[in-house]
Parts: sequence; C-alpha cells; structure tokens
Amino acid sequence: MTEKEKIITENKKRLGAISAVYNPITGEGSTSVRRSLVNIEGFPIESMRLPVSMEKEELVQELAALGAERYLQEIAGCEPCNRNIIKLWLKFCLLRIKHDFEYWARSMTTISDKGKGRDTSFTLNRPQRIYLKALEELRTNDKPIDIILCKARQWGGSTLTQIYMLWIQLVHRRNWNSVICGDIEKQSSIVAGMLSKVISRYPAWASGGRQLTTTPYQGAQKTRVISWSNSRYSLGSAQKPDSLRSEDISMAHLTEVGLWKATHGRKPEDLVQSIFGSIASGPYTMKVIESTAKGVGNFFHRTWIEATERRNNFTPVFIPWFSIDLYSKPIEEKDYGSFVDSMNDYEKELFRLGATLEAISWYRDKRREMPDEWRLFSEFPSTAGEAFQSTGRRVFRIGYVNETRKSCVPPLFTGDIIERNGKSEFVPCEHGENSEENVLRVWLMPDTEQRMRDRYVVTVDVGGTGDKADYSYIAVADRIAMLDGGVPEIVACWHGHIEHDKLAWKAAEIARAYDNALLVIEANTLETEGTEGDNFEYILNEISGKYSNLYCRTSLQEVKQGRPRRWGFHTNSSTKPMVINFLIKALRDGLYIERCIETTYELDLYEYKENGKEMGAIEGNHDDRVMATAILVWVCYNYPLPVRMNIDNCGNKRKTRIISEASI
Repeated sequence: MTEKEKIITENKKRLGAISAVYNPITGEGSTSVRRSLVNIEGFPIESMRLPVSMEKEELVQELAALGAERYLQEIAGCEPCNRNIIKLWLKFCLLRIKHDFEYWARSMTTISDKGKGRDTSFTLNRPQRIYLKALEELRTNDKPIDIILCKARQWGGSTLTQIYMLWIQLVHRRNWNSVICGDIEKQSSIVAGMLSKVISRYPAWASGGRQLTTTPYQGAQKTRVISWSNSRYSLGSAQKPDSLRSEDISMAHLTEVGLWKATHGRKPEDLVQSIFGSIASGPYTMKVIESTAKGVGNFFHRTWIEATERRNNFTPVFIPWFSIDLYSKPIEEKDYGSFVDSMNDYEKELFRLGATLEAISWYRDKRREMPDEWRLFSEFPSTAGEAFQSTGRRVFRIGYVNETRKSCVPPLFTGDIIERNGKSEFVPCEHGENSEENVLRVWLMPDTEQRMRDRYVVTVDVGGTGDKADYSYIAVADRIAMLDGGVPEIVACWHGHIEHDKLAWKAAEIARAYDNALLVIEANTLETEGTEGDNFEYILNEISGKYSNLYCRTSLQEVKQGRPRRWGFHTNSSTKPMVINFLIKALRDGLYIERCIETTYELDLYEYKENGKEMGAIEGNHDDRVMATAILVWVCYNYPLPVRMNIDNCGNKRKTRIISEASI
C-alpha cells in the first residue's frame, strides 16, 4: 500500500468514527468511561452499554440475571404489571444517573440551543466528550478534579464544566458549594441563566418528587441555594471579586482566565489563590481554570506550562480546532488522491495530528481568508503551542525560543542580597513568600574558589518606579565555560520596581558578590527624561568612585583628552539592532544558556512595529528582560575572555579600571 493509499484509508476510518452512532440513552458510542453491554429483559430499553462501575451494583446484577418481571416477582414480591415495571425502571434510572453523566445530561437537563433560539436536552458534542473523558478519569479514580483547559472557540467547554459541577451538586453531594468567576460580570450572568434553566426544568421524580428551586443566600442575589441538595453557587468576576463567597467551597470554575488583568494591589494569581485556598482537595472537589489562549507569560500560560511539565496538580486538556465538527468541508471520494498530492508539509502534519482530509480542506480555505498565520493559529489552534501565539511580526522565531526554553529551570535560591560587615550576604525569602517581583533569583552562587577577572558579567535594564511603569531587570552571566569552547550561562537575575538609586546600588552589590563582575548599566532611557535622568547619571558617577569595574562608554583616549566619563551602555538606533540581532544569532546557534523562563516569554512577545524598523514588546507588555539579556550576551562575546585575577605581593586586587566601548 502506498503512502497516499494509507492516508486515504486512515481518513475513511476517521470519518467513520466521527459519523458513528452516539446515543447517551443507550450508551452506544460513549467513550468517556469504560462500558459493558447489559441486557435487562422487560425494560423500556432492554440493551444498554452501561458504565462498568454499575456492574458492582446489586440491583443491576439481579436485573441482568432475572429480567424485570422475574425481579418483581422473586425479589420485590409484587405483581409484574406495567405500573410496577415503570417504578422499577425509574429506580434503575436514579441509580444510573450516579454513574453515567452523559445519560443524566441527556435525560435530565435542558439548555438553550446556541444560535437556534430553542431549548434542547444537553447532548455532548465530540470535543465535549473528549473533555468529559479527562473529568471522568479523575472522578472515577477518587482524585481531585483539577483541570486546566486551553480551548478553541465555540464548542461549549464552559457549558460542560458548569453542568458537570451541577451534576455533582444534585446527584453526588449535599452542601457542596461552588464558585463561578469570569473576567466580567456578563460572563457570570450568562452562567447564572443557564443554571437557572437547568434547575427549573429538572424532573421532579429525580429530586424526591419536589420541583427544584433556588433562593438567595442570606439576601445575596449572586449566591443562590439549590433546594434539595442545599448546595450554593456564587457568581462573580475578576474585575469585581468582592462579591464572591469563597468560604466553605468545594468547587470552583474560573473562566476566560487568559483575559484577567492585574489591577493595583491584586494579580490574577492572588484571586485564584484566594478562591482555591478555600477548597480542601479530595474526591469530587473541582478546580477548573479554562480560557482561550491570550498570549504568553500571563498567569494562564504559566499555569498551563507548569501543568504540561507536571509541576502542579492540574491535568492539561487541549481541544484542537479539527475536533470540532463544524470545521469541515466535504471532498468527493474521487478527488481524494489529487487532494493528498496537493497537501503541503504543514497540512501533512495536521493529518498526523488527527485531522481529516475534510477538515484540512476547510482549513485551507480559512487560511486564504486569514493570511496572517499568527492570527489563524490563535483563532484555530492545532496544538497548544499554536494557541499561545501572540504576534505575526515576531523578532525571535518560535523554534529558537522553544529550544532555548528547554534549559529553563526553577532557581535554587530566591531572596535578596545585602551588604553586612563589608561582605555580600544572600538572604532567602521568608517562609511562604513566593513573589516574582523585587526578588533575587539564583541558579548558581558565586564561585569563590577560582578567582578570575571578568568571569561574570552583570547587565541592568532600567525601568520606572510606578506600578504601571516598565520593570527594571538585572541579569548575571557566568563566562567560565567559554575558556573551553563552551557558552555563557545565566546564573542569577533580579526583576521589579525600585527607586533608581537603590537599583544602581543593588546591581553594584550583586556584581561585587559575583567576583567584582563587569557591571554594564543601560542608561540612555533615563538620560532623556530630564531631571530624573540627570540624577541617575549622578548616581552612576557616585558608584564609579566606589565600584572598580563599571562600564564606561567614553574611550580611554577621550578621557585623556579631558572629556567627562559617561557611564552606562547607550542603546540607540545603531546599538539596539546590533545587540538584538546578536541575540537572534545566539538563540539560533545555542550561544548561551537561559535559565529564566520569564525571559523566554518576553522573547515571544517581542515584535517589529508596523513601520518595520522599530522593535519592542507588544503593546501592554514589557521587554526589560529582552534588552538586558541582549546586551549581556553581546558583551559576553565581544569582551576579552576571563583571565586569572592579578594580585600584587600584598594580596590586594588590581586598581580601578575604565571599561569602555573601546575596550570591547
């Protein structure tokens, strides 16, 4: 069989699986849980594929063995009339809804049929069934149902999450409270309307003969109590979190988290932690974080990466666009061969990932409508990596950044550095502190055994001091491996908002700790800001008198001619492309080892502006790590290699040197 024939054969197999019968009432076509065929003679539906967990139920075993009529006669001791058979059937159905969510959803719930203006029973579509399988895998193994869901649009992931939580509240648990939090209140109000409809239409026979209702909890309209199970659900938003009742909750659904913005004094992770912190994890507890991807480096992206690397307790679930039946265009069977011949490498990769030829045909048309590849990836992602694409004008290629990201690891030390009794001292964070701002992170402590000149290089990108201003960033590289043909390695960094004089002295203290490292401060930004810039230059002049290895862009010859020394690296229209282009080469050729994961996120967000000449972070983001790293790597390769420290007979270090652009 040729490769083309294999593709066509596999495609027919996939189409058959997609078009196969799915009937949640009989259980046919369900793959969310393991099922077995059970026949019960005399029931309205005699042959059913039931969850294997039901096989242990005594009622099921007896019914399968005897049938409905004999069960009524021999076990129940009553007449096998139609009325008693219906009663027995309802008893069986009440047992089944505990084991079979798909059956419960189809037979017990009513939702609005999106875009059709009518109500319908909730029958899961194909991507919802994929998601449900992950939910059920955790539930049936008595694990906390902790999910992070990265989703394509328009398939009902939020709807399934919320109705699944309601199933737990109505069928499995009492006094089992939940929180639903969106980005804005409108999202929560939509959820409230959906829940209200399901509850008001819930069949009375399944809730003890009583019609279900909800009432405000202690007068709060956004917190409702469900009669029958006495469970509450609270609605809120990230923009107005004070309305949320997070005490004594067992489930939380946080939707469109990728859109949540940091506000003054509160970050998305703070709100998430305050909600999740109220949940004592165990069987049937739920923590669901879901969103369409909205860029990289934000809380949702970081949590996703940690989940895929098993650094948190969330199970990652991604639904690609080709799992959504809507995105498909028919192909006549006689045209399969020519279509396969016309497929490019990316389309072949889509087939390898699981797309049908019909889905690829649809995607080909969509690609013509959306020539911006990054926008297409964002709207219709085939992989999670595509979903998090941010810009079509990116400076650093995706492959280069992804390869660089592989060397990133958590730091060995987080804390601060202080000067005490004339020595640098590393002070760890207090117990429980986990902020990423204004904290020194260290992967390798200074090596005090091998004393070398300019083994370490420290660069500083100077930001502002306000909460909304650019951040400042200090990066430290170790160049010792370059002596043996290796590459420099990031060994420490500091990131945050701080007054400029404190920033300069902190950088000097870090450089002093790292064996009197070459200290390169990017200073041109502040030099163009009037008084603040002039003050910063004064600070650098002050530091230069006390720190012996500070970068000066005034050449030694110019100093001899009487020109004043200008401290710091000047980034301009000439030097900025120089260091950025060198960083592109360094990423491509693996010329340095990155340890800071946040730096790779900034690399993903760094773009060419519309004029095609300027470069910088996507609007609303920062590039302090990129600039400091670009200067750092450039200096590492354009400055003489480290040499052993020159120590005089008295054991004193060399005197102050002028390090300038002319030295490089």
